[in-house]
Amino acid sequence: MRSDFRCYNLLPPYTNTNFHLPQSPTQQNIRFLLYTTANPSSPHLLHSQDARTFQASHFDKNRATKIIVHGFTDSGSSSWIHEMVGKLLQKNVNVIVVDWQTGAKGPNYFQAAANTRVVGADIATLILTAQSLGAAASSFHIIGHSLGSHIAGYAGEKVHGMGRITGLDPAAPLFETYSERVRLDKSDAAFVDVIHTDAQPLHEAGVGIRNTLGHVDFFPNGGVNMPGCPAEKINWTKLLTGQITTVTSDVACSHNIATRYFTASINDNQFQAFPCASLDAYSKGQCTSCGSGCNNMGYHAHTSTSGLFVLHTAPSYPF
Repeated sequence: MRSDFRCYNLLPPYTNTNFHLPQSPTQQNIRFLLYTTANPSSPHLLHSQDARTFQASHFDKNRATKIIVHGFTDSGSSSWIHEMVGKLLQKNVNVIVVDWQTGAKGPNYFQAAANTRVVGADIATLILTAQSLGAAASSFHIIGHSLGSHIAGYAGEKVHGMGRITGLDPAAPLFETYSERVRLDKSDAAFVDVIHTDAQPLHEAGVGIRNTLGHVDFFPNGGVNMPGCPAEKINWTKLLTGQITTVTSDVACSHNIATRYFTASINDNQFQAFPCASLDAYSKGQCTSCGSGCNNMGYHAHTSTSGLFVLHTAPSYPF
């Protein structure tokens, strides 16, 4: 095991994973895949502790860097990731895909949730290595889906001056009711924006967090039952009892569609969102004007306004 990934325990606040300790980066086979405009389809493999792998690649320290992190049972080769990479490269940025497929595999959700701590620490090490070559912490933006959102939080907690984190329907099971130390929160980066798409109340078994987490939190369609999605076939009970081996769109459409909303927001849809005092106010039809100031869900979210925002989306791309 790498020397800086040895000291993990289950003392508070890390009591959320049913006595599962995280596996090492080697056991999880964590890979960092760099895409740039010079290599848009053939990624360069970076090593978090080896600056030479950056120097041998097309990594540009003067460009912004987007880091994409998948969630439970997913992988770095998923179609939504390739689609997002392509759109991001149009912005002339470095794009790093974090593939922790082995550590994220089902059906043991407890182990995958525990593994997020080490994946986040490895990403932080990667960023620190890039900083040693002259990259600024503020130029990094981590985009995490589901468990990947909390991984982003762990990374941001360890990187002083982290620029931005976007949480795409952060996973609720084993995180929502626990300390901010074990989940994404707005202290993890200079700007944290969150898109909630499967935020059913706990008793209705939603798998996305319902509580606000960031500087800005977007709840398209009230955060539940996304247009074009069938009823969810995944819930907390199935996750925690090992009945889920893959979180595909046919069983978790509303949970997964957050990734497509973000991809669409890069170039195809500004997703204007209205400020709202609460989801209850939204359900009463009270949030239909810019009032104190609108914001844009996704890539173009900004810091000029903060709080909870709502909007309606269409059932098909670009929504």
